[in-house]
Amino acid sequence: MTASAPTKIVVTGPFGAGKTTFVSTLSQDPVVSTERAVSDSTVAVKTSTTVAMDHGGLHVTPPPGARWEAHRVGLFGTPGQQRFSFMWTMLARDMDGYVVLVDASRSESVAQARDIVAAFADLAPYVPRLVLVSRWADPAGTRAELAAALGTPVQSLMPCDPRDLADATAALHVLLDGVQTLSGRKKQQTP
Repeated sequence: MTASAPTKIVVTGPFGAGKTTFVSTLSQDPVVSTERAVSDSTVAVKTSTTVAMDHGGLHVTPPPGARWEAHRVGLFGTPGQQRFSFMWTMLARDMDGYVVLVDASRSESVAQARDIVAAFADLAPYVPRLVLVSRWADPAGTRAELAAALGTPVQSLMPCDPRDLADATAALHVLLDGVQTLSGRKKQQTP
């Protein structure tokens, strides 16, 4: 990762999982959002939804021991509703890493997140990812079960409150470590 090339991070997950909140929490730039009023039964969960994308950006400084340098990160939040899934492919293009947010307190969120994890794994099988879990009542007791339900390795799960700057920043740092590790491998393999 260099200062000249911003790192592209996609923030995805089911409807109501906290994607817009995560982007807004981290972004140092004004967030461009395409939130619109909900027009179906999902109004019971929340009153608005992203219909195209959320976009924000920030300058990140590495914590001690990180393998990456300070640089710009662009955050691209996807719509969570299946009817807007065509945006996933567009936003995933040239991404360096992605997070899947899931609300563990809602079983439908977990089921939808499983489909999104699978879709993004197909779109970008070698791109680093984290599955960020909010409202996770018992991370220690349910880690393996939740990983199995989401179809993802246990080590990719991380508790995260998307409203909390410290949580969101810690998650971003973990993901950027993965991006740097992959970037280093690519450089070693280049003749």
